[in-house]
Amino acid sequence: MLELFNKILVIAAHPDDEILGVGGTIPKLVQMKKQVDVLIFTDGSSTQYFDNNAILEDKFGEAKEANDVLGSNVLPRLDFPDMRLDTIAHVDKNIALGKVISAGGYDTIFVQDRNDINKDHNELYESTMVACRPYPGQKVKHLLSYYVNSSSEWGNLLKKAPFNPNVFIDISETIDSKLSAMEKYKTEMRDYPHPRSSEAIRNSAKYFGNMVGTEYAEPFHLVYTK
Repeated sequence: MLELFNKILVIAAHPDDEILGVGGTIPKLVQMKKQVDVLIFTDGSSTQYFDNNAILEDKFGEAKEANDVLGSNVLPRLDFPDMRLDTIAHVDKNIALGKVISAGGYDTIFVQDRNDINKDHNELYESTMVACRPYPGQKVKHLLSYYVNSSSEWGNLLKKAPFNPNVFIDISETIDSKLSAMEKYKTEMRDYPHPRSSEAIRNSAKYFGNMVGTEYAEPFHLVYTK
């Protein structure tokens, strides 16, 4: 399926979401000479670390280092408030996201799934659906949602409609790159058995890989392709 993708945008509500969800698939795309850009939609820290600009800059420095490992490009960040996307008018998020997608001419979009427990992820998914809706002249041809450790598994337990993957990308050859990239996020990594520990991330990839007969895989829900 990856051969169908050419210019890819990975949308992340927060710094590290892109690695947790797509960090094994990104280097495969890069190896195929595809362009992969990453958009981090929120400031990533204003709620957790109120009025601490140093932490904010540290997080985006980590994002740059992490994506350098994979070969993806981090776009200029948007400064919507972390953990408070539900306080921003839906139309304002739609417009901001639509501008980035239109300006980039992307044919493939990855975004967090709507059914996890993080409200920012839910809000961003809904705005992505608006920005990528099919209409004459729409350049987006492939739209997929992704799984985020420490958010998606709780959505599976607590929401009526759990994350339901129907695409699995074999990342057996890139799992180490994914983990190396994630380790650049020193502010986000935790000790095992936290789901954002290296061992837990590896275990999750192994679980999804074993579902489809590979050693490691990343799961996605294909919203549409055309």
